Amino acid sequence: MKNILCKILIVFIYLYFIRLCEIGSNLYSFEYMFYGFLILFVTFFIADLMQKKKRNALLSSVGVSVITMFMLSINLPFVTGYSFDQNETKSNLPTISSNDYIVSKHFDFSLDEGAMYAFINEQGDLHRKRLIAGPHDKVQVCGDLVYVNGFTRNITTNWKAEELKSDKNCSNGSAFKLSEEEYFLVGDNFSNSLDSRHYGPVKRKNIVAHSLYKFQLNQSGSISKEQTSLSVIFE
Repeated sequence: MKNILCKILIVFIYLYFIRLCEIGSNLYSFEYMFYGFLILFVTFFIADLMQKKKRNALLSSVGVSVITMFMLSINLPFVTGYSFDQNETKSNLPTISSNDYIVSKHFDFSLDEGAMYAFINEQGDLHRKRLIAGPHDKVQVCGDLVYVNGFTRNITTNWKAEELKSDKNCSNGSAFKLSEEEYFLVGDNFSNSLDSRHYGPVKRKNIVAHSLYKFQLNQSGSISKEQTSLSVIFE
């Protein structure tokens, strides 16, 4: 019983170390999986030897290490604080393609304008969009474009600010001020994105993850050769 509790404690310490050092963005690299397995195996093996369980030490250590790394490869947010999913929409083209995999962080993340976040809208649907406005910002919807405090930044202008020169394309009642804890998120593909322009601002409590990196898998299931590392979604 003590041996089992000891190994459970080791796993929890290991998971805490992952969160403390915020190394979740590397969870899917071969190096991480290999060294993670090696660290857990050596730790479990030493713990078994200290408790004089030499007969089953090797088999037990290998088994628990494999199970732990398998759990981490699933990467459930409540296990590691990170997750990855395959994007299935075209709402964030050209930044994110429909065959991209996204690594997201589910804990201790700040909200920065220009970054991508996963959130749940008022209808209960899960979306991933770019944050362009926060509390106390003045937002005005004009056609496909959104002006924040009189300026628009979007993928077509390489995120350079453009001033609102005419409001003839702006719909009636399109201008409003975001209250505390309200955020406005839109997709990069302005003409083909269901976002805050349609269902309104998103509450802070409904923003559940910060999307950090993207990558693509080839037919063999490994990261495409064109990618030497995970690509940062926004810097």
